[in-house]
Amino acid sequence: MRTYMQQSSRVFSYTAQHGPYLRTIVMIGFIFLVEGALVVLLIVLLAPTELLRWILLGGFALLILAMLFGLILAPLMTQHRLTATHLHLRYGFQFKADIPREAIIAVWPVRELIDPFHPISAQYDARKKRIVAAFSEQGQILLTLDQPGYLRVGHATSAVILFNVDRCDEFLALIQPNPDQERITSTERLSQRTHPGESQTTHEQAHSNAQQPALSIVGLTRRYDDFIAVDRLDLKVYPGEIYGFLGPNGAGKTTTIKMLVGLLEPSAGQALIGGYDVWAEPARAKALCGYVPDRAILYERLTGREFLHFLAQMRAIPLSDASERIDHLLTLLDLSDRSDDVCGAYSFGMKRKLALAGALLHEPSVLILDEPLNGLDPRSARRMKDLLTELASCGKAIVLSIHDLATAEAICHRVGIINRGRLVAEGNAHDLRQLAAAPNLEAVFLRLTEEEAECAPLVQ
Repeated sequence: MRTYMQQSSRVFSYTAQHGPYLRTIVMIGFIFLVEGALVVLLIVLLAPTELLRWILLGGFALLILAMLFGLILAPLMTQHRLTATHLHLRYGFQFKADIPREAIIAVWPVRELIDPFHPISAQYDARKKRIVAAFSEQGQILLTLDQPGYLRVGHATSAVILFNVDRCDEFLALIQPNPDQERITSTERLSQRTHPGESQTTHEQAHSNAQQPALSIVGLTRRYDDFIAVDRLDLKVYPGEIYGFLGPNGAGKTTTIKMLVGLLEPSAGQALIGGYDVWAEPARAKALCGYVPDRAILYERLTGREFLHFLAQMRAIPLSDASERIDHLLTLLDLSDRSDDVCGAYSFGMKRKLALAGALLHEPSVLILDEPLNGLDPRSARRMKDLLTELASCGKAIVLSIHDLATAEAICHRVGIINRGRLVAEGNAHDLRQLAAAPNLEAVFLRLTEEEAECAPLVQ
């Protein structure tokens, strides 16, 4: 026990030697210099005696030095301590939180653009419903808790915080010491606390009494004459979950997705988004959903920015809100430099990113993506994975069809393997590896789809 405590009790500082933080310090220092010069001039001109003049100048100089040193040293003194039982977060002199490790449900490395004029203090981001205690794009960690009470800035509390650490990889390895450990959702953790003697529940069982699914499929079927493309499919996806849809070509993934978003009417069964039937109440269901197809459909004579404004008008988003969201999404997806080029001049990967911006514009609670990484370069793919992880941590339910099994294993909370229109297996990567007695998700996928193909002729 002593060895474990020594290994897990570590201090992680953040030295902030990069980018926006130093630019902000320089800017504030320049403002202090200009204002200080004016104050000094007034003191020299208006002080009635020499002694009073020197007293005022000395006091003012000490005040300026104290403010500058406080401003510079507070973030530089940021340090976080990780022990066997708690994560103690300290952001300068202003922000602190003592979080039990059992309250942590997700920890992700991310990389977000930080505003150069971002205040050098922890603040609450009302739009994303989280606390931001990061002053650089380096070493960013996105932490999600099972309840918001541990993190507070002023009167605002949050269950999500973005912060910086040095030695980011070491921090992640210590806070999640088992690399094969599945990502646990808050309701699963609550279920484990309630029944500690029981075996680990599945994601769906843990959610059953705690949370309504964001997306639900019941008996979904699609027939083409005598051919059954999707056969009585049942599944549920919950808020804050990334659900990976895996299967060989022709397995029924895209057909299922088209039925989910209202492009293809099912032969039987129903699809519900936020409790609304996609075909019985299409307007309400689609208002909660964002969709990116496998091939982006854009108006090629519009610029990227014009295309997004067009979508905003179609969604009845107020102009002021639309402009702010569009600027944010273009920056987030690295499209700002090309936002005034016509869509027809975009590469395949840029078109996919613009389509994703359009899907996120109305801030949907459910995001459905068909092969979202297809056509993206490695850097853009990395940013896309980080973005999906961040969106899930903010409570969005994400369903993605994907062929990259390594990516599915890395970012998906659960995966469903579909073959010949049927769901042949479902669960997190750890459960599926045990089910198929396989070392990784790729081996699981090959084994289950091969077994299904071998058994199919015997099933009449």
